[in-house]
Amino acid sequence: MKATDYINKLRSQGRFSFTIEEVQKVLGLEKIPCLNALHRLRKHKLIASPARGFYLIVPPEYQVYGCLPAEMFVPDLMKYWCLPYYTSFLSAAQYYGAAHQKPQRFQVMTLKNRSSIQCGRVLVEFIANKCMTHFPVNKFNTVAGTVNVASPEVLAADLVTSPQHAAGLNNVATILLDLAEALDGKKLVELTQINNQLVWVQRLGWLLDFLGFEELSTPLWGTLENKKTHWTRLLSKGPYNPIERNKKWRIIINTTVEPDE
Repeated sequence: MKATDYINKLRSQGRFSFTIEEVQKVLGLEKIPCLNALHRLRKHKLIASPARGFYLIVPPEYQVYGCLPAEMFVPDLMKYWCLPYYTSFLSAAQYYGAAHQKPQRFQVMTLKNRSSIQCGRVLVEFIANKCMTHFPVNKFNTVAGTVNVASPEVLAADLVTSPQHAAGLNNVATILLDLAEALDGKKLVELTQINNQLVWVQRLGWLLDFLGFEELSTPLWGTLENKKTHWTRLLSKGPYNPIERNKKWRIIINTTVEPDE
């Protein structure tokens, strides 16, 4: 069997990815001759390789991008790396109709720090959170299968924890305006049992109050009533000098928040 026959067979089975080990076994080639055969396919833009030893079959409609859309290969890539993941930040906001423009990169939350990868015109950014394993996710269908996406509640917590990954706090507030209808107060409370960092609860609670979503902030407030909270800055990397202090959430408001309406 030739390498082209192999990738055509995979596509007929609905697959878009394969590993160097798989193709070596099927073609019966040593590693170097196998890599040479795959290199020829890459020159003709029939395949792409976003990571060492991991290959994508690129149909004609995607060859102009030099890669598959990230949502089509990230699930298989993370399985190849044996890492849990979920789509996060601006990329996740798209799935809930809360992103006002298409992100320039596909953002992935996982356990370990990894360098971003560039595959043709497709950029994938990895953000690490060692506690993410048990966070709830939703599965969305793609052309290649399904992709894990942060639940609305996990997304909201991530946004207020690390707004720098979402174009800043003003954009976070803008996203929350659209995301609010997908948020569930009960699920927010449940998330506090899994993600027990109080900072995100304080920040999200204040922002939900600020944006007028008291029906969502009230359940969150209930989770803090008997806990010792510390004063925390609304913007962690902002100045210490407060514009004001909010006693309810013990938030040091050290920046103005101006969402796009």
